[in-house]
Amino acid sequence: MVDYHGRARSFLDWGERITMVKQDGAVLVHQPTMRVPINWQPAGSITDFSIKNNNLILNSRNTTPSEKMKIVFRSINLIVVDVLHDNAKLMITGIETDFVNEIINNPSIIEEGLRISKQEKHVKSGLIDLFCYDKNHTPVIIEVKRSLATISAVQQLRMYVNDIKKDVKKANVRGILCAPRVPDMVKKLLNDYGLEWQEVERKVVLPDDYQKTLKEFISKQ
Repeated sequence: MVDYHGRARSFLDWGERITMVKQDGAVLVHQPTMRVPINWQPAGSITDFSIKNNNLILNSRNTTPSEKMKIVFRSINLIVVDVLHDNAKLMITGIETDFVNEIINNPSIIEEGLRISKQEKHVKSGLIDLFCYDKNHTPVIIEVKRSLATISAVQQLRMYVNDIKKDVKKANVRGILCAPRVPDMVKKLLNDYGLEWQEVERKVVLPDDYQKTLKEFISKQ
């Protein structure tokens, strides 16, 4: 049973749950399903335990903001107590910025002779991912999507191209939509607007990918 007083008031009746008290004082109460705790206290909370009427009682208090949570256990299936050591930092890859950087480092994956002029160029309609020039010195607008190219991305690219056409003397401005996958209906719309597409496979690499497998390690011994 969980009774909470603080920014609001809540009461959770008896049930089977997992309760975690972390080393920083955070308290999490999880039900059998869903990833988000049904009740929780933030880091910095003070927790104490007591026994009353043969029930274990956990009291957690936080001062800023003022809130307290009381958890009553009438039966316990498992208790684990440990001190964890973890200094690793989460590294995320495969986001749109990584895709843009791949193109910057190797413009030839779009086409030979492409020269990157500016990243995140401001125009009236927003931010152009990459403003480039091709081998014929024609301005090229590149809009990058990390997964599936959509119709809204086509409209976005079209507005960017029109913005640049207003600013340059040459009316010829190319627009290329880059994504790992471009559906047929998106390709058709790009063709209708005189725009282009390039399907480019993303390279997703984490530091762990550079580690040898056990088989590779043994084979070199």
